Amino acid sequence: MNFFPRKKIFGPRTEARRRRRRVRLGVLAALLLVSVGAVVVVNGLFGGGSGAGFAPLSEEEAKPARGDAPQPNEEVARAKGVSGTEQENTPPKEPAPDPEQKTPEAAAFVAVASEFPGVSEQNIGNVYRSRMDPSWASVRFTPEGENKDFVVFSHKEGDLWRAEKSIRADEPDYPDNDVVPLAGVPKDLLDYVYAENLFAAEVPEPKVERVDGLPDVGSAEPPPLAPVAEDVPEGERERIEEAVGRLEERIKAYDGVAGVYVQDLDGGHGYGVRADETFFSASIIKVPVMVAVYRKVEQGDLSFSQKVELKEEDWAAGAGWLQWEEAGTTQTVGDLLLLMMTQSDNVATNALVRMVGGKEHVNDVAKSLGAEDTLLYQKVSSERGAAPGLDNRTTPRDMAIMLQKIADNEAASEKSCGYMIDLMMTNELDWWLDAGLPENVYAANKAGWLYQVYGDAGIVEYDGRRYTVAILSKHGGATVDEGAVLIEDLSRIAWESQGG
Repeated sequence: MNFFPRKKIFGPRTEARRRRRRVRLGVLAALLLVSVGAVVVVNGLFGGGSGAGFAPLSEEEAKPARGDAPQPNEEVARAKGVSGTEQENTPPKEPAPDPEQKTPEAAAFVAVASEFPGVSEQNIGNVYRSRMDPSWASVRFTPEGENKDFVVFSHKEGDLWRAEKSIRADEPDYPDNDVVPLAGVPKDLLDYVYAENLFAAEVPEPKVERVDGLPDVGSAEPPPLAPVAEDVPEGERERIEEAVGRLEERIKAYDGVAGVYVQDLDGGHGYGVRADETFFSASIIKVPVMVAVYRKVEQGDLSFSQKVELKEEDWAAGAGWLQWEEAGTTQTVGDLLLLMMTQSDNVATNALVRMVGGKEHVNDVAKSLGAEDTLLYQKVSSERGAAPGLDNRTTPRDMAIMLQKIADNEAASEKSCGYMIDLMMTNELDWWLDAGLPENVYAANKAGWLYQVYGDAGIVEYDGRRYTVAILSKHGGATVDEGAVLIEDLSRIAWESQGG
């Protein structure tokens, strides 16, 4: 979800952006703003196709294969003059406990405790075993410093349990919102997420179980900064080393965990901090969904004018208009694509994922773009899981490389990649990267945020400078401004390091 108001301090940049859009895309931006003449909008984006515009609305968010390339730590060591011997002296990391455990609470604890700050054995609350399907159980956590619980849902296969779903239980007034990412969880466990709503429960209370012994996981520690600088030309080493140092210092100062990766599109080198750390993707996961749609259109499996009936299973809260539409109404593929990328509409995203062949197909597309650690794990919604491993996820490197494929016309045809860039330039919600760029310089980008999660990734092309940048964070402050300022600052450093 990334539907948030712009602050007045960005007023001049907002006006400049609107002027730039009128110059770049002509009537497109004006038509989007007033939602009139949408046939012209779709034709403008899709090269004169027959797609219809917005239907009237009702009143009622691995690393690429590098062959024998040096590993990230080796590259940074080389850039900073650190010997290989010093690197080898780093103590090996303890292996993580097996995710499959003998009890549901042990499986939940393993999935969350090593990742989520403030979780220990004392933070585990009730454990419920479903009476409707005893292979499911819920485990409640109250991390230190949190005023809301997280609920992890473990599933048993054979004799062992594994954590599969999770939710931050923070919306008792809107419990239906939680159903979207918890598809497949038995109803009795869902009905008992909120004590405030027990009067409305439609099924008997699940069985309360005693918390058994928990594995020794250890408390969550901030991951290493892990600076990287790869394939940097000799003449660029000093500049990149300075940039990485500035990125490190800004990330150190952030009250949370953040990572960034910059890919120089012409020099072929990349650099950043925590490039391969796994983060919640939030709405940034819509980028590979967009690529999947364009590929399906090129293959003739979809058309922009094709009608799509919205289904109950597509519904999700958060950004976008379609959450107010009823199931059974129709939109074109072109409409859904516009809504997904310009308004970050979650219903449109889930419908498009369904139309291209499901999350498995989107994940295959991401891997084909070089994003080995990106996963569309569940339907896109406004809700957040307890840890990235139980949610949609990606890494800064993955996002920067996927965008590089679009910028270099390798994600699809040259024409389609051009339309993707135009589409990302036309969004009305994603402006954090832009805030760190000079006046009249704008990123073709996609941002996303959830509770304590803020990210933005984009393509910057201006005056001979071409690069992609992905900035992701987790476990930060609950105030959106903190994440916005972090992204602005890191975006500014990336711009200056690219010759600004």
